[in-house]
Amino acid sequence: MRVLLFSLNKEILPEPAFPLGLAFIAAALDRAGHELQVFDLCVQDIAQLAAVIEDFQPEVVALSLRNVDNVAYPDTTTYLPHYQNILAVLRPLTDAVLVLGGPGYSLFAERLLVELQGDYGVVGSGEQVIVCLLDALQGKAEAETIPGLLIRNGNQVVRGHGTLPRAQWFTPLHKEFPLEHYQKIGGMATVQTKRGCPFTCIYCSYPVLEGRKAKMRPIDQVISELQEIRDRGIREVYFVDSVFNNPPEYAKELCRAMLQADLDLKWTCYAAPLNFDEELAALFVQSGCLGVEFGTDTLSPVMLHNLGKSFSVADVLSISAICYDHKLPFCHAILVGGPGETKETLKETVANLAKTRASAVIFMTGLRIIPGTKLYDIALDEGVIGPHTDMIEPQFYVSPAIQPLEPEINRLSRLHKTWIFPGHQIRCSEHLAKFMRERGARGPLWLHMTPPR
Repeated sequence: MRVLLFSLNKEILPEPAFPLGLAFIAAALDRAGHELQVFDLCVQDIAQLAAVIEDFQPEVVALSLRNVDNVAYPDTTTYLPHYQNILAVLRPLTDAVLVLGGPGYSLFAERLLVELQGDYGVVGSGEQVIVCLLDALQGKAEAETIPGLLIRNGNQVVRGHGTLPRAQWFTPLHKEFPLEHYQKIGGMATVQTKRGCPFTCIYCSYPVLEGRKAKMRPIDQVISELQEIRDRGIREVYFVDSVFNNPPEYAKELCRAMLQADLDLKWTCYAAPLNFDEELAALFVQSGCLGVEFGTDTLSPVMLHNLGKSFSVADVLSISAICYDHKLPFCHAILVGGPGETKETLKETVANLAKTRASAVIFMTGLRIIPGTKLYDIALDEGVIGPHTDMIEPQFYVSPAIQPLEPEINRLSRLHKTWIFPGHQIRCSEHLAKFMRERGARGPLWLHMTPPR
């Protein structure tokens, strides 16, 4: 079948995001013998869509919804009107079957399928599901027997049930995508080495989307993908795993394989401030790591417990010292305002952050409430939201004990010139991002807050 893979994301903050999920889907569809074309709103204008559809005549349009909002408080942007506008343009152009998917879609799947009037929805990892769906559309299977598939009938949604073939990893089909353009506009090639997150952070959507068991890709497959990226002339890579350094032995093995392959790539990643020792720091530096963004969230013992974190303040300070000693740039991402946050716990976090000597700090306020998380249950119990609250509209948990926030945010921003405050338009805005990208800044903008030591 002819399938148009349509990425609806246009967001460039914190960096332009390559549609990696669609590249995995493309690989699965290509292996199954389907014909593909890509339309990506981050690099193409919606005015080009009519000509693409007229030329390609897709039988299926698979739409990827990366996010439902920018997850920033208090300056929050919801993307639902954008998606509605795109579907309004698309529908008159084609009678193709419309399939919705992507991480943003999966978190609110039934509601968005009805809201956007798609025909089918794919929840979670979609490589196998969409191949099975195309089989069903060709009369080779029954859609109702496909788990992870939603079927819309008017305003009613039916969930598929049954079993899928054993999951397998695909190598993203990069040849169908404009990798070089993402490099040009300041992004990086993105690589995923695992899915699933075993940690217990109360707000996090990764376990909801990918499950709690980490499923690692074969390292030789990752290396082959990195070699392909390098051969395209791209030299910067972002590992988008929720936690790159878990399990630590896998991370070390991958770094060693990168060194052995002599890839000559620069890379960054998300990591947790645990399972990070001297050996791993050295391997990061030797294999080309530009910097690490730690999902630290807080440096108050009380709040570490309340947020479900698996490390201590002492762990964070120790790992920060390791990075500093190895001259490995690092950033701490902080989330202020969770359950139990007070002015005292916030003060504790700020004081301990100074001890880390971090290259930068991403200081976010408010926690986006996601259905299926422990934070959702807490917010429901406390009356922050109700059982009928529309969760597609951004809902945030912000401890009332730290309100008003703005005076403290303004004070901290004056004191700490390498701290970034998303949602407050302080060192984080489209204007600043464009300014920095035009001057050659690639990858995470926090890396460019201070000159390298």
